[in-house]
Amino acid sequence: MRGLIELADGVHQLAVTAGVNCWVLRDEHGVTLIDTGLARKGLIPKLGRLGIAPGDVTRVLLTHAHPDHAGGIAGLIRAGADPTIEVGEDDLPIVRGEQDQPTSDASTWSGRLFNRVPPPGPFGAPVVHPNATALRPGDHLPFAGGIEVVATPGHTPGHLAFHLTAHGLVIGGDVLFNLFSLRPSPAFLCWRIAPNHTSMTRIADLAPRTLALAHGRAVTDDVAGRLRQVAADTA
Repeated sequence: MRGLIELADGVHQLAVTAGVNCWVLRDEHGVTLIDTGLARKGLIPKLGRLGIAPGDVTRVLLTHAHPDHAGGIAGLIRAGADPTIEVGEDDLPIVRGEQDQPTSDASTWSGRLFNRVPPPGPFGAPVVHPNATALRPGDHLPFAGGIEVVATPGHTPGHLAFHLTAHGLVIGGDVLFNLFSLRPSPAFLCWRIAPNHTSMTRIADLAPRTLALAHGRAVTDDVAGRLRQVAADTA
């Protein structure tokens, strides 16, 4: 199906809106979403194509707190879902509505410019879920055969990746984009560029067979080698 890719048994990637992916994990523990896309209508119809109703979603894990990853939660709840919501501890105050979105790295001209421009449309919508709770690096979750929570800060302070160890799959959020070619998250979108560079190497060290990203195609060939090359090219 267009916009729907099976990455592993019980693990699907959904293109919920143009250029934005999220992931569905389904097993005996229920239905887990990793990210939810923007506050638009794309998520619920795509879940329906997998036979999943909003009320079936029991938990949402967030790679980070940006609205194109957490914005779809509100629509799920309005449609009848009552999921737990978990996010990296350094992004948790944002999701709870206690803190503004982080500014971009002001060491670049593009970051300084981006900090002065209000985000358009749903990208500027607040993400407020006071009952969200913290995930911490090193946490191990029992879903999808076991998930290791990996610290990958830089794009945001609390950005996380999720290592589905049984599948050799890492869900890397926005550490890199793979829209036209594999590149680090654009500098103007990063809270801090240097730790994002380190996060690329940290994912490479996991040696996954597949790296799924929120923007663009999954990487399935020589993942570690390609990440190390990108890191070297952008050092």
